[in-house]
Amino acid sequence: MMTIDDFAKVEMRVGEVTEANEVIKSTKLIKLTVNFGPSAGSELRTIFTGVKQWYKPKYFLNKKFVFVTNLQPRRMMGEESQGMILAAEGSDGKPIFLVPAGKKAEIGAKVR
Repeated sequence: MMTIDDFAKVEMRVGEVTEANEVIKSTKLIKLTVNFGPSAGSELRTIFTGVKQWYKPKYFLNKKFVFVTNLQPRRMMGEESQGMILAAEGSDGKPIFLVPAGKKAEIGAKVR
């Protein structure tokens, strides 16, 4: 269990995927370039997601998703992943990504 104060430390923001590529030497990873706008400090970030068995990179292009943006960066396949895309697990194990409802959610908007 964590306290509400611990949970409040998690920063979630809306980001738009501007680029998505297969990581050739990986059976799981897709590399996303995500725009969070100037409100998140750095406009573009690289975020890896291990969903290659279910999704093609083109699925992500030009779409908005919810990301955790204040995780410590992690090295993956020789590069740094600077966040995490959020998803629920479907009954078949396939990730179902969290997306902001409607088109009014601006990139960089905080999720509360």
